[in-house]
Amino acid sequence: MNLHLPTLGVVGLLLYFGIAIGFSLVMLMLRGQPVPRLWAGSLWAAAINTAMFGLPLPIPDVASILIRNGFGMLSSVLMVAGVAMHVGHRPPWRAAVALGGAYMLGIAWFSIVAPDLGTRLLMYGVVLTVYKLWEAWLLLRHAPVELRVSCRLAAAIFLLDAALFLLRGLLPTAPDAGNDVMRAGLPIVLGYVGGLFVILAQTFALMILLVQRQLADLRRLARTDELTGALNRAALLDDGQHQLALCRRQQRPFSALLLDLDFFKRINDTWGHHAGDEALRHSFRTLRDGLRSYDVLFGRYGGEEFVLFLPGVTLAQAGVLAERLRTLLAAQPLPRPGQPTIALTVSIGVAEAGDDETLDPLLARADAALYRAKAEGRDRVVCDEDVKDA
Repeated sequence: MNLHLPTLGVVGLLLYFGIAIGFSLVMLMLRGQPVPRLWAGSLWAAAINTAMFGLPLPIPDVASILIRNGFGMLSSVLMVAGVAMHVGHRPPWRAAVALGGAYMLGIAWFSIVAPDLGTRLLMYGVVLTVYKLWEAWLLLRHAPVELRVSCRLAAAIFLLDAALFLLRGLLPTAPDAGNDVMRAGLPIVLGYVGGLFVILAQTFALMILLVQRQLADLRRLARTDELTGALNRAALLDDGQHQLALCRRQQRPFSALLLDLDFFKRINDTWGHHAGDEALRHSFRTLRDGLRSYDVLFGRYGGEEFVLFLPGVTLAQAGVLAERLRTLLAAQPLPRPGQPTIALTVSIGVAEAGDDETLDPLLARADAALYRAKAEGRDRVVCDEDVKDA
């Protein structure tokens, strides 16, 4: 069986450059996102590496070997950095570049000082296997829950790629190959052909990763208040009803806090709507930071009102937490560089769900408690029981 290597080079050239161009078009549609840019750069570097591998170039062999392998390492570094960023992990630039740099030193040695094609192929197979295993590990170890399916599929492709690179590095070379990889023999050629199929699978894997990321982002945006980043009203009520039903089945308490920023209209009228928006964002961040040790649902109910659902928390415990949140916000006015700070206070109504009670009456009672807090002078906490006793 004979395969015409220049023809394979042309096929690889067309395939890799076609993939790189297609992925670059995807990158343009997702402009501003760093991960598609890194992956597009990786595919372009792989395309150049493949073109130099399969086609004869009018440059010295040693220069061709070093340049070709340099593009191969650049492709791997960009790919592993992109995978890390995709799963929310810090890109391992130093380690990835260090591995590629060490490989390039070895390639230079076995190309110039002690030419040895077999050792070069072995090094290439081992180093590329490390990169692919690294990528698969990142996808499996750090995948967010909402991206787990696509990450597992992509990891399987990268593991297949790792096996191919390792096999390619371990296959024997032809005795008369010398320093020319194009004469390494049929096993190497078959490894090259297999690589063409793997790059197709890898490209589809990258597309699956991006598609699931976009779907997850769309779902998140549909549930998020654009101004503050809190859960929006629809998501808050939907999740709250689910948690309330769960607590009822488990015979656990369920409480709600209705929070309203005091004199918010005065902030808008005095300092402008931009300051009002900043006050809402600052209040949400401050209150959210005070809830990090709690399992809660916290979102914007509308205007300057926020709702906090507390599964498993009694009315008394909710009242203590509400007082702590009120004190926390009062102690942290809105900073405004070059301008006076804006003092922020909040009035809070607290209620606990009764037997077989839905969210609507629960929130109505919390709202009645909130109204009482505002009527009594604001910047205070009122529990539903206090309203009943009045």
